[in-house]
Amino acid sequence: MPLTPPQISRKPLFWVVLAACCIATACSTTNTAQSPPSSSSATTQSNANISQLGESERQILSDFADKVIIPTYEKFAGHAGALSTALEALAQNPTPETLKAAQNAWVTARSSWEQSECFAFGPAYSLGYDGQLDTWPINDTDLKKVLDDTTALTPESVEKLQDSQKGFHVIEYILFGDAKNKALETFTPREYEYLQALGKDFSRVATALATSWKQGADGQPAYREVIAKAGEKDNSTYPTVQAGAEEIVNGMADSLDEVANEKLGAPFTEKDPKGLESRFSQNTLADIKHNLQGAKNVYLGSFPDANTSGMGLNTHIAKVNPELDTKLKSQFEAAS
Repeated sequence: MPLTPPQISRKPLFWVVLAACCIATACSTTNTAQSPPSSSSATTQSNANISQLGESERQILSDFADKVIIPTYEKFAGHAGALSTALEALAQNPTPETLKAAQNAWVTARSSWEQSECFAFGPAYSLGYDGQLDTWPINDTDLKKVLDDTTALTPESVEKLQDSQKGFHVIEYILFGDAKNKALETFTPREYEYLQALGKDFSRVATALATSWKQGADGQPAYREVIAKAGEKDNSTYPTVQAGAEEIVNGMADSLDEVANEKLGAPFTEKDPKGLESRFSQNTLADIKHNLQGAKNVYLGSFPDANTSGMGLNTHIAKVNPELDTKLKSQFEAAS
């Protein structure tokens, strides 16, 4: 079957990624030794940039945690709980209505998750939450092994499975079928059992991720404190405010690069629609839209879905490079 290109322009995506890289350059440390020796104006500008990377940027870091990350993860945890409840209802009472409700709950949870992909660092990475929730692609052999087994499936047993045997896309495949064509009468008792356990495990991990930022996890302090207090004494993770700001910028740039080169670029290059993430539910374009919204949230320091707003990266960029700030905002609009 020929690959039909999604109806989305890649040119705006390119410019958004390029602008994000420009932000990384604008925010990176530039000292006198790195400045051209013959350019006193460059040295003066360099020192001015360094002096501006101070208390205002600390506010950007704390608002990034309090106004963007934590509200996003709290929203996602709520959506994950609703998905688990919907999967339970489907398993207990399989009807066209409960199937549709479960599918809708999956799409809703996906929207908040995709907006979080610009900050898949910290606990999402170090504690493995990202892999447990969103491993792609799934492994057909591993999935079939679980479905063909007769061992009882519980939240505890699912927790011990490989990442490729649980999370968003295993739930998606069972709920939607190979191409959003799953008929209610084709569900098996084993699939219902699997969905119930998957939903509970999924909700557990989503809640743990939110908790790791607010209260801490595995004996570690709340990650909110780690990034919000960048540059303070004994902060080995972010020894400077600069390091914390660069984490934010790199997370945004990495997410946008993934959109352009992996989520869109690789399937087009390989001419294989099987590489499109969330293809079972035909939610690929919505994923990309929410990735872009997530990057915009980070840049502006806001999370519209929770009506939170603070000081974003744009505050600093508008001071040191107003033209870049204007350009980036316009490119976000063009790509949305």
